[in-house]
Amino acid sequence: MKTLQLSALVAGLSVLVSAEGVPKTPQIFAHPKEPKNFQPGRLNRPHGRVCKVTPDATDSGPAILAAAHKCNHGGTVFLPSGDFVIATALDLTFLDDVDFAIWGNITFKQDIDLWPTQAFQYSYQSASMFWRFGGKNVNIYGDGKGVIDGAGQFWWSAMAKNSSVMRPCLLGTDGLHHATISGLKMLNPPGWFNLISNSTDVLVSDMTMLVGSQLTGAPAKNTDGWDIYRSSNIVIQNSVIVNTDGKTNFQSMGLLRKVLIRADCVSFKPNSTQVVVQGLDCTGSHGISVGSLGQYQGETDLVEDLYIYNITMTNAGDFARIKVWPGVPPNVTGSTSGGGLGLVRNVTYENMHSVNNDHVISVSQCYYAKSQDACNQYPSKLVIEDILFKDFEGTTSKKYDPKIGDLTCSSPDVCHNIEVVNINVTPPSGKAAVFNCVNMQDSNLGNVTCA
Repeated sequence: MKTLQLSALVAGLSVLVSAEGVPKTPQIFAHPKEPKNFQPGRLNRPHGRVCKVTPDATDSGPAILAAAHKCNHGGTVFLPSGDFVIATALDLTFLDDVDFAIWGNITFKQDIDLWPTQAFQYSYQSASMFWRFGGKNVNIYGDGKGVIDGAGQFWWSAMAKNSSVMRPCLLGTDGLHHATISGLKMLNPPGWFNLISNSTDVLVSDMTMLVGSQLTGAPAKNTDGWDIYRSSNIVIQNSVIVNTDGKTNFQSMGLLRKVLIRADCVSFKPNSTQVVVQGLDCTGSHGISVGSLGQYQGETDLVEDLYIYNITMTNAGDFARIKVWPGVPPNVTGSTSGGGLGLVRNVTYENMHSVNNDHVISVSQCYYAKSQDACNQYPSKLVIEDILFKDFEGTTSKKYDPKIGDLTCSSPDVCHNIEVVNINVTPPSGKAAVFNCVNMQDSNLGNVTCA
């Protein structure tokens, strides 16, 4: 069949009637766990129109935006092999029943003055995005070929001179519903790799995410794998994340790692509910983290119904982690360093494999508190309850040997039913493993020995 090429809307865009030679929507499914009534993107959809974007090393943004409009409602936006530089912030939150097939190499213009005037900015932890995807019935996929490269060293070096430099996320969603994101390789984000915000029923699978800094004085910072914010019914699975860590040299991966600052492999930010994370291999991070929560006084953070399953974590600071800010003194208003309300409930970490991590479990309601006494004086206003840590095995690092974990509540009144069972983790000395335990009276610590 011949392929008919129509006139382009803008330079760099061609519209094809036939889908011949265009990648097909990958058939991926949440497995083995998924939230109730999980409904990700429409996977058995016809291609319809195909909008092929020509690589452009100056600014591919206008052509990508035109393709998204032209092939919306049943088509496919196709970025073939080649280099695509984006110098225009892309608001792709209008999508409806469309595929984005990314086979090329995407980068963003390295300009610290440009992006503060264009990037999409969020008040929560000063997050920002180069581009954001939203709408319904959307599939974004790279088939193992597509690369999104954040050229992070440029931004980290700028931050070493000016800590206020904006560092946008490499991929962001805002109002994305019934979608899949899969098969992409992501490199060196300026800030977080991914921010999933205000979204529902999103399946993320088969991603490769790598960080490497080449300058000791300008290390990578806060390169979280995924941050989930105000979103529900999310599955993240079957992916490899090599995050920032000073203990590992990754020259075999083509990356040179110096002394770096760690980030989370996955972080559940406020109002993350019904989320499954499974089958990840994370190296060098702060772990799979709930929080931090309760940071902003006057706000209520809810995180519940999380299932974290079958994770391998290597050379990290913490593995399974819940971090909550303490309270603040009376008559303090407008604080951004604690005092927020909320609840963490029904969180399960199961079948976890630890390799040389400092702590395998860390629960703290004293995040950034000056001392335990200060935390006890102003307990957290955010409750933690119905938490299960089950079936952990492996080793810890020598950093806290023989301590392998920390269970610290600011008051027994705000920690309930934390259960820790079948923890078979060995510190390098071979001594009996112990935990630091504070205010854990209303919990079942099973075979845990508290120091």
